[in-house]
Amino acid sequence: MRHDAIRHLCLAAAIAFTAGCASTGASAPSGADPSASSHSAMTNKGQANLSLAQNYLAAGQLEYAMDRANRALRSDPNSADVQLVLGLIRQRLGDEPRAGEHFARAARLAPDAGHVLNVHAVWVCQQGKAAEADALFARAVQDPFFKAKETAYFNAGKCAMTVGQADKAARYYRQGLELAPENKVLLTQMAELQLQRGDAMSARAFYQRRESLGAPSASLFELGARIEDAAGDRAAAARYRQRAQEQSPAPTTPAPEASRQP
Repeated sequence: MRHDAIRHLCLAAAIAFTAGCASTGASAPSGADPSASSHSAMTNKGQANLSLAQNYLAAGQLEYAMDRANRALRSDPNSADVQLVLGLIRQRLGDEPRAGEHFARAARLAPDAGHVLNVHAVWVCQQGKAAEADALFARAVQDPFFKAKETAYFNAGKCAMTVGQADKAARYYRQGLELAPENKVLLTQMAELQLQRGDAMSARAFYQRRESLGAPSASLFELGARIEDAAGDRAAAARYRQRAQEQSPAPTTPAPEASRQP
């Protein structure tokens, strides 16, 4: 299994700021490349088991995921990526202390690996340690082999927002957009942040950049409506709400019960 595959799974979890890694709700930044100098080479058996653990984790089959990850751990005890997957599994199981132990161990095994530091930083921020997480994100983007640095900037911005540091968050999002100017997640987040800061014109500019990339959703149109409300364009807001309604799934009507024969 190539290292970039595990990074995509872990980074999806980090982007979502969730306890698992099955869903992000939006396209996560991608492009993480392996950092061979940051990892011990894995055995073929370890690679195979870790790949299966990932697949089971993505499918929500946690018991099987844990079994395969533990097999990978037995054959490759010094693999940072095995520790990351074990941490993600523990999070899905609601075992935050042990998840943190795995993430910290991964960081010790690969102290300069951007993808490892990024995931560890997300967990640290979730524990209410924003300043510590900020330092880890800063280290993550220093890794020359970490090609998804926009992911770390996104997560650093989200973390800054948890402690009310909107200016710092905006700076991180802009740094991410410098690296990935067409990243839909970052553009949406920047539009939302500018709206919260009361800058409707800037929010509109970021929103329009995001909208031009396609793949709209009802939530995206709702954001557009709120931006136009703030900008004073009621007609545009109404059009966005109409589009949001058209995008939303139609409500299902319960089937009538079959009449009972006496």
